[in-house]
Amino acid sequence: MEFTDPYEIDVPPGTRHVGDGPFWATGETVTWSFRRFDFDRDHAEVRRPMRVIEDGSDGAVLWLAGGTETRDTRIVGWEESNPHEVPLTARFRPLAEAPRRINVPGSWHGLGVLKIVPPRVPFSVWVLLKPGAEGEGSAGSISTLWYVNLEATHRRTDDDLYTSDHILDITFPLEREPLHRSSGRGAGGDVLLNPNGAVFKDVDELAAAANYGAWPRAWSDIIRRNGSELLDHLGEFSWAFDPKWETKARELVAGATAGSAAAGSALAGATSAGSATSASKAELGGAETQDSESFRKQEHHRVRGGCYDKDRI
Repeated sequence: MEFTDPYEIDVPPGTRHVGDGPFWATGETVTWSFRRFDFDRDHAEVRRPMRVIEDGSDGAVLWLAGGTETRDTRIVGWEESNPHEVPLTARFRPLAEAPRRINVPGSWHGLGVLKIVPPRVPFSVWVLLKPGAEGEGSAGSISTLWYVNLEATHRRTDDDLYTSDHILDITFPLEREPLHRSSGRGAGGDVLLNPNGAVFKDVDELAAAANYGAWPRAWSDIIRRNGSELLDHLGEFSWAFDPKWETKARELVAGATAGSAAAGSALAGATSAGSATSASKAELGGAETQDSESFRKQEHHRVRGGCYDKDRI
């Protein structure tokens, strides 16, 4: 099994690998930084404060709660749009012609995401949580999605984690091919990892990066191989895909929801029933609609096509 980083990223001196101490303490806040391959041009990066759930020689587990304030990036000329909505021909032009990028304030609009980072590999494993879709359970239910973000091998300091997004991602959305399967050896049998329900996401964007000259075609080929290599050796990463992380993520969301409900009750008790004007109600309604739209744009959606086939990607 061999992984390769297609390019080096710009990180501060003195960084170390995930899995190498000194380790972060549980409950500590560290910042996850996504730096593009051309970071030195604009110094625009995505920065997300995350809570340490676990950190050690096996890897790091970090939690990003819904509503967390972040620093995002936007493309000049499309400042009001998520970069994923900008036309591919504009986003992936050669560097000399590519539009500039700027930093903007943002927030995580989903319920939360748990990121599991194994040492010295170009990916992290995410457990994404969002409200259950209609028909998936009673009101207030939560759905989860196991997600692999292909990215640069992580480097860390005492306060930050650095990586770079590699565009191509992997989801496990096919219900007929669940990611976790029992070995069948009784109630305490081992859990086996099944790659057959995997779907590659954003294949068109990875191809566009090479086709329109944003980076060398060899980089896209390397990233594809990294994804195939992971799925061919999925069983070697049982720690990162352990079902306990889904349980933990649900616990974290439940705790945050309970805290928000208590805060909301206290606020309601301190506010008179007639204090809101019709104008402020309209503003609140508009904000709710905007947040809902942002949620739909930011959350990673299930992909119904493109099932994993190492000979075809």
